Amino acid sequence: MKQPVKKLGGFLFILIGVTVLLGLIGIHLGSIVGLAIGSWLLYWGYSRSQEKERWTLSSIVLVAVGALIIFGGLGGVASLLFGILLVYAGYKLIKPESSQLIDEQSQHGSLSTYDVLDDEIEKLLGNK
Repeated sequence: MKQPVKKLGGFLFILIGVTVLLGLIGIHLGSIVGLAIGSWLLYWGYSRSQEKERWTLSSIVLVAVGALIIFGGLGGVASLLFGILLVYAGYKLIKPESSQLIDEQSQHGSLSTYDVLDDEIEKLLGNK
């Protein structure tokens, strides 16, 4: 077997082994490792095509496999985008608009907290 192939295989075995061992203690890196491997395969296939100044079968296979690995988790990406959308919509519902803030500030003027409290006490006592 060629030396670069052995090194690549050894690197992948180490990477998979570390991922499994970290998974046993609760650190799950499966999606990150898949993304890294897919990106690396895409880069490697593209760089090989640039070196030879044409697309070879090996560079096409590398790019295709890398794209499949990256885009294979589209279900996870879709759920992530849906979650981000829900968080953003909830934030927009909770956060007051800037025009509301300006209106509320102009209604109260420059009253301190105690001035508003004094007005409420006077209303309760019927003095106003």
